[in-house]
Amino acid sequence: MTLQWVVFGVTALFALQRLPSALRGENRGTFWAFVLIALGMALSIPFFYQTVDAVLGGINLANLLLRFVVFAAFLILGVKAAAAFKAHRAGRLIAGPVGFTALGLAVAAVIILFVLSDLPESSAALRAYEDQDTVVAYAHCARLYQTYVAACLAPAMFLYAADSRHRSDVRFSAGLMSLGMSLFIVHALLSLALWDVHPGAWERTLPYAAVLVISIGLALMWNARRLEKKKPKPNPLATVYGLR
Repeated sequence: MTLQWVVFGVTALFALQRLPSALRGENRGTFWAFVLIALGMALSIPFFYQTVDAVLGGINLANLLLRFVVFAAFLILGVKAAAAFKAHRAGRLIAGPVGFTALGLAVAAVIILFVLSDLPESSAALRAYEDQDTVVAYAHCARLYQTYVAACLAPAMFLYAADSRHRSDVRFSAGLMSLGMSLFIVHALLSLALWDVHPGAWERTLPYAAVLVISIGLALMWNARRLEKKKPKPNPLATVYGLR
């Protein structure tokens, strides 16, 4: 529970920091990515979940909303990260026909499994219904899209971080994002391998840790790009003669 609040606080703070820039029309994609991530984290906390779900009828529609928020966050995050780190192939896989097909299948799967599940009373993370096969399948399907985006981005981010030709601060942010994406992949693989095992602490710790690492990496990337734009370009004559 503490980790959830920490991640929510960090992502909400990052979103607020980027609000002035977003109002000026600068890098709104990053701002909305942080807003959606913060909203997703809020909906994973029982206090916010119960409040929102009560407004939606108390039948766990807040959990379905959470899934859609996460899908949207990863779509924006994937597109922005791929563009920032020049991972063009990853960008095409995320924002191309294959990526949108993966997103559509994930949305359809969670809606169908949600409807098939018996969820009469509000329960954060659907913990009261973990004995239902459809709820277990719903949780696994809900991870498919973010795992797909993570699998597209993680190798590209790692290669960028390992390339010494790039600035060290940008490489560090790429390394953090690669690590965070890799944690999502590990979480998905462990969940599939331990399908019939009752969820343990790792089940809830890994994804929140991944979100925290990715958010920090995204914030550092945004800051590095902002500083890069502010830095004046050297005069061509000065460059030729070795002057700065």
